[in-house]
Amino acid sequence: MAGTKKSTAAKTKAAEAEEMTLSQGMQELSEIIRQMEEGGRPLEETFALYKQGLTRLRKCNAQIDRVEKELEILEEGGESE
Repeated sequence: MAGTKKSTAAKTKAAEAEEMTLSQGMQELSEIIRQMEEGGRPLEETFALYKQGLTRLRKCNAQIDRVEKELEILEEGGESE
């Protein structure tokens, strides 16, 4: 049962991250960077922040890519979704 709860929580967190706006994602990324620049954290914690930052950066980049593709479609006179 514990594995199921953990899996469900991970899926919920992933769904929330998908719903995050680009602005929110960039703010979160900025906060992660600020925390890393503060220093004074154990290496393991800094590495965890680094991984979170990479994940957030990838999601923000994916959102930007989707918007760019939609703009290209609109500029060509087509319709997106």
